[in-house]
Amino acid sequence: MSICVLVTLFSMGCSKSDNKSSKILQVAISPSIPPFTYEENGKTVGVDLEIFKGFCESRGYTYQLKAYDFQGMLGAVASGQADVAFSGISITPKRMEVMDFSNPYVQNAWDLISLTKRNIRITELSQIKNYSIGFPSGAVFMGYIENEWAPKGIYPVNKIKLYPSMSEVLTDLNNGNLDLAFVDNSMLLTYVNKMKMPLATSYEIPYADQLGFAFVKGSPIREDFNKYLTELGPDKIKAMEEKWSK
Repeated sequence: MSICVLVTLFSMGCSKSDNKSSKILQVAISPSIPPFTYEENGKTVGVDLEIFKGFCESRGYTYQLKAYDFQGMLGAVASGQADVAFSGISITPKRMEVMDFSNPYVQNAWDLISLTKRNIRITELSQIKNYSIGFPSGAVFMGYIENEWAPKGIYPVNKIKLYPSMSEVLTDLNNGNLDLAFVDNSMLLTYVNKMKMPLATSYEIPYADQLGFAFVKGSPIREDFNKYLTELGPDKIKAMEEKWSK
């Protein structure tokens, strides 16, 4: 997988600056996946960063963020260039072959979305092939199409439009160069409620996946991170998700 760096490296302290013994964790992100990791007022924010920052503060780590396109982020942790990656990453068997995942912290439904003014409504799957569909390269949606839609003749893989990030997907959607985009439900809520984007659900996919933090294989901190997720508990994580999507 090619690694395309979109944003320069910058450091974030999770503990006091005079803590010389702190290990610096190398973190790969794709900051265009709201509400999990995205840019707001020139800063990287979101559910995933809030969780990871809290973990670092409680364990005495510091970290350095490095931004990639989505596929580059996965490649960074798979190749060992990053200790951990997060930006709303779905846990899949294929990804688990090259990286280790935390316990799931969010379960998400999927939507096909369009511009509100287009008023595209899919009532039968046979209608989907009439539209162009796009999403970022490396996104889990491709596996769904390959396994569920393509074999049944619902939608061919070679018709999918792939992009470096969701920013480019939304640009093409807004410019009329793309009809539909795959997103998870949390992303859609953030786009509509927080960012006031004129987007609407055209079709609800009968599928949901689980998100996790991706760690380099054999990570020495993954188990402790799972303990931290347990310490937070689902209610606090849900509150974070609501905070960053409204």
